Amino acid sequence: MKSILIFILTFILLNGAASGDKKWYEIYFTSPEKEKGILSDNNPEKAFLRIISGARKSICGAFYEVSSPAVIAGLIGAKLRGVDVRIVTERDTSGGMGINSLMKSGIPVVTDNKKGLMHNKFAVVDDELTWTGSFNLTENASKRNNNNVIIIHSQELAGIYTDEFSEMFNEKIFGNRKEYGPFASIRKKYHIRVDETDINIYFSPEDDVERIILKLIFKARESIQFMAFSFTSSNIGEAMIKKFRDGIRVSGLIEKKGSDSSYSQYVRMKIEGLPVKLDRNEYNMHHKVIIIDKKLVITGSYNFSRNADRRNDENILIIDNRDIAGEYLKEFNRLY
Repeated sequence: MKSILIFILTFILLNGAASGDKKWYEIYFTSPEKEKGILSDNNPEKAFLRIISGARKSICGAFYEVSSPAVIAGLIGAKLRGVDVRIVTERDTSGGMGINSLMKSGIPVVTDNKKGLMHNKFAVVDDELTWTGSFNLTENASKRNNNNVIIIHSQELAGIYTDEFSEMFNEKIFGNRKEYGPFASIRKKYHIRVDETDINIYFSPEDDVERIILKLIFKARESIQFMAFSFTSSNIGEAMIKKFRDGIRVSGLIEKKGSDSSYSQYVRMKIEGLPVKLDRNEYNMHHKVIIIDKKLVITGSYNFSRNADRRNDENILIIDNRDIAGEYLKEFNRLY
């Protein structure tokens, strides 16, 4: 009898520990220099296909571009099995076969109506799972460009992103500099807490994202690492240079294409002695990531540019978690 009780208690403890070990987040990076077109299990496209194949009731996605044949087929398959699939995308990228196929299958697609870009890259599945990062739903994104994605399991976060999606899909509001509706500033949530981790959520242009990023940079006490597809914001560049002069370790990786333009911060940082490098991917290093003090991660669709701050529809997450920051630092170090 005693041995049976010990067995039962051990079983309960082990299963309790196993269920507690289940992470509330997943992180994925592309590795085009390794994969050579054959997607690894850590590739974001594989993860996205798995997620949409498991969707039970709803998928809403806002992506600058949707053209991957595998993703198109997956979304149509979800629609055919009764999942409510809705898409928001950039007007300038909406004329391809992929979007046409979605619309022909009965999936409603809304495009933006402003001069700025609908540059978001996020999805919400079954009102519980939020997907975001630098990843467009294209073959270039999965097979050629360096990209990152984080998936977070939280109904509260999913609700915030769903509200932003609905603003674009239902209300046709794009590029708004302020929130609309009664008590908008009070109703909007910017912060959640998941398993002892603080997460802040912001959208551009309404949330003045550059100001928020600058405040975080100035609070850095130890280090700043960044990976930037486009880095033309003189304000963010100046903030990083100042922290470097103050003795903070600042290093970065910048996409080579466009780095010699008069707006790029690359040359300015090199002149100031910052250890910044150009990427070596023959296609694009598409990350938009800042890691502060090895514990704070800024990621999303937001390039460090004036257009991202003032004109485009963008989204970012600010995540205060050393384990998550460690994953992004590992990718930074690998590419750097």
